[in-house]
Amino acid sequence: MKLGTNLTEGPILKKFVLFVIPLIFTGFLQQLYNAADTVVVGRFASETALAEVGATSSMSALIITLFMGLAVGTNVVCASFFGAENKEGLERALHTSILLAIIIGIPLVLVGWFGAESFLELIGTPDDIIDGAALYMKLYFLGVPANLVFNFGAAVIRAMGNTKKPFYILAVSGIVNVILNLICVIVFKLGVVGVAIGTVAAQIISALWVIAIFTSKDAELKLRFSKLRIYKKEFLKILAIGVPSGVNGILFSLSNVFVQSAINSFGKITVAAHSVAWNYMAFSNLLVSASEQGTVSFVGQNMGAKKYDRVKSVIKKALTVSCITTILFSAFIVWQSRGLLGIFTTDNRVVEAGLIQLYIAISVYVLYVPDMIIGGALRGMGKSVLPTAINILGICGLRVAWIAWIWPLNPTLEMVYYSYGASWLISGIAMTMAYLFVRRKIFGEIRTRNKTE
Repeated sequence: MKLGTNLTEGPILKKFVLFVIPLIFTGFLQQLYNAADTVVVGRFASETALAEVGATSSMSALIITLFMGLAVGTNVVCASFFGAENKEGLERALHTSILLAIIIGIPLVLVGWFGAESFLELIGTPDDIIDGAALYMKLYFLGVPANLVFNFGAAVIRAMGNTKKPFYILAVSGIVNVILNLICVIVFKLGVVGVAIGTVAAQIISALWVIAIFTSKDAELKLRFSKLRIYKKEFLKILAIGVPSGVNGILFSLSNVFVQSAINSFGKITVAAHSVAWNYMAFSNLLVSASEQGTVSFVGQNMGAKKYDRVKSVIKKALTVSCITTILFSAFIVWQSRGLLGIFTTDNRVVEAGLIQLYIAISVYVLYVPDMIIGGALRGMGKSVLPTAINILGICGLRVAWIAWIWPLNPTLEMVYYSYGASWLISGIAMTMAYLFVRRKIFGEIRTRNKTE
């Protein structure tokens, strides 16, 4: 079974677009997990159930994201091995990554199960929804090991230039998720329990499918359970890229927890509205994220193959593609915002509160593009600490400071959402300056080395 595609040769724009399109659809299907939960409870349960599901999103992301960042490390390391045609290193990285996902996932189940109530109390979840939110969070965390196995395995597949396989997996598991949600909520009246069952089942299917790909008889890259171990050299490389990426993700999530705590102060209706509007924020993000993942894989393979001029061209084209798609999608969301929010709920109060978020945040989402694409390029170049440091200050730090000191000066819902655009702008400018500095340093050293050889 052929998994790999060489990203170091051929027309960049065509290959990049063909690489990113399945990533967009994959991200779309991943977001459907959450969107399906939200639609089903919003339409067929109650506004209380809708708020219960939405109240868990930022805290769940905070706990899981650190370890999801390690999958970025897997992607970069495997892309570099693939570009350098190092089959042995690629196999060691695969076995290390799958075992790492299992080792991390099992303790996280316990963290989510026993800590749900405390975590939700910490962010001021309203009393009338905290019990249901905690139950949903506990059940959701049962699927975390499977979620990690899928994401680590998919990172290896994408590093080899194949974005179609993960898409096919999520297409099937996403359909299963929606069907189970509808059956459990409409037929069996299970509420938040029903949507959690659908999500966990879909995650398990995704994980088993990834394992099946690597263990099939004709697999190009073979997973053997007897070889599952932590290979020190590959593990340290994954950590070097993945830990800063994970810290970056967890600090993003932490800043969103601060934003969520401010939103919680407006009550149940606003929490429900944020849950609905956040789905469209996530759909906008997946467009940018797909281009970022493409940038990481393209830059990683070309750095491994030592094709440095091609690296520069990849970054320019990735920025262009991402800006165009983000502007078009954001314009559509703002134009059709009322109808789109109405898909999730029939409560006009929820729709009106959700419109505030979409008008303010989605309309300027293109400001987020430089931060994501250039940050992805730096990670693909092996410079993972720098974009993390920039995001700590530019996005996370600014949002926390905004909620702590600026928002209290004018404690409106609009002022909460202004924090998004401000943080994207500051971080994007800083990321661009950092890339120009790193590019000059790295490529300058390479030119000097080539002249002396």
